Amino acid sequence: MNQDFQSKINPFYDTKASLVFNMIERNGLKIDNELFNEYFEYPAKDYIYTQYNLNTLTTRPSNAFGGINFSALNKKNGERECFRPRNDFFVDMDIRAYHPTLLSRVIGYEFDREDIHQSFAEMYGVDYQKSKELTFKQLYGGVFKQYEHLEFFSKVKKYTEELWEKFNKEGYIECPISKHKFEKSKLENMNPQKLLNYLLQNLETSNNIVILYKILRLLQGKNTKLVLYVYDSFLLDVDENEEDTLLKIKDIFKQHKLKIKVQIGETYNF
Repeated sequence: MNQDFQSKINPFYDTKASLVFNMIERNGLKIDNELFNEYFEYPAKDYIYTQYNLNTLTTRPSNAFGGINFSALNKKNGERECFRPRNDFFVDMDIRAYHPTLLSRVIGYEFDREDIHQSFAEMYGVDYQKSKELTFKQLYGGVFKQYEHLEFFSKVKKYTEELWEKFNKEGYIECPISKHKFEKSKLENMNPQKLLNYLLQNLETSNNIVILYKILRLLQGKNTKLVLYVYDSFLLDVDENEEDTLLKIKDIFKQHKLKIKVQIGETYNF
């Protein structure tokens, strides 16, 4: 794992984060050797290993090894078929509406429905799919003028402005959970929306590290392994005799008040 922090060591990354990602890396992903060789040039046999790099601008880890970018595997060309469970089946737990959920907590907003995207659909007066498109465009590109009057986006706009003011006045902002500091002197071409996105990506990562730590402790001594983590997705290689463990893992997400989508498959191509 490549981790090269130039500033003073942050205890959160030096202890919990480094332990979590090292444990995932060591678990490895089982492969179908023949199929793997059709898609990838990296010479591997039986298992392929990941490598997480936390030394990114946003601290959101990249994950590549042997020329394979695990964050960008093709979902359409069949290459994900190469990855097979060593046990009985794969389970992928994917956090739903993650960034809107995290941002709502930061700004102190409560949605009136469990399905956040349905709440947005009703706010906009559009269908479900269109609401998702509108929401993500505004989270990552700035609030549209026609939606500034909505309470959620009014609070987002105000928070973004306050964050930017603090960044310029004090020279940094400190992220929740990780206590990582985004320092003005070390970042180029910043703007208010970009700063908010950096904070959200750090919050996503640090919140996930806390969750991963709990899952990995739960899996100690078990055949079921956590073999891949990508942003809001957690891939488990499950022993069918340990299915009760899945309920305990789902309960961890519930404790963090997060909704998940669960997929089950015999390969990583669900």
